[in-house]
Amino acid sequence: MKCLVLIKEVPSVSEIRIDPSTHTIDRENVSRIINPADLHAVEAALTLASAADDEVTAITMGPDSSETILREVLGMGVKRAFRITDPQLAGADTLVTARALAAAAEQTGPYDAIFCGARSVDGATAQIPGKIGALAGVGILTQAAKMEITDTGLTIMRKAGAGYEQLSADFPLICSVTEDLNKPRGVNIKGKLAAKKVEIPVLDAASLGLSPEQLKSPSQVLALFPPIRPDRGIFIQGNDDEQKAETLTDLLLDKNYF
Repeated sequence: MKCLVLIKEVPSVSEIRIDPSTHTIDRENVSRIINPADLHAVEAALTLASAADDEVTAITMGPDSSETILREVLGMGVKRAFRITDPQLAGADTLVTARALAAAAEQTGPYDAIFCGARSVDGATAQIPGKIGALAGVGILTQAAKMEITDTGLTIMRKAGAGYEQLSADFPLICSVTEDLNKPRGVNIKGKLAAKKVEIPVLDAASLGLSPEQLKSPSQVLALFPPIRPDRGIFIQGNDDEQKAETLTDLLLDKNYF
């Protein structure tokens, strides 16, 4: 059972900044981590592969710094890793990203199952799994909160309103997972040392056979901005209840609540 896991380097959520000139996330001078949901995808892939005494491969698309997260998952038990890095892919939309990842999967595979996080904390589009599945022509399962291995594929449960939906697909397939699915294993010293010795080949657009036309992003980000946070509550200060009541009344009058 050969499994592939797709992972992404993302900025720490608390440090995300928007570049107003490019309408993209400023990824410089911020702490970078592996996308949290992707760790659960790694665990799912390792669990499935170990049941069949097989191995897991990891692929990421990103700058040179993204090699760090590949080393992290190698330490968890992943056996092979590839990094897609090319200036032509900088700022790629979800379709171009999916094309690159699907091409890398085809070149390094074949795989019985591809796993990834349901969404990333930076873009949060949740579009990549479906697009890769469509490009690769494989079954698509998304938002897995529970998973069961069958004789021919996977059956998952995903949240739907107050309940769950049950979906099944035969191998080969791609499955995106949520953080409810499992508890990712840690990395021990032995794993870290072994991960340092693994060679990580670098792939680019040319080696993946992507044409200039396939590198063109058909969509354009017109605006990107952080969510508007509601005003925090105000603590009414005063020496006694009467003074606090007066302060509260003045505040409500100032905001035209009366």
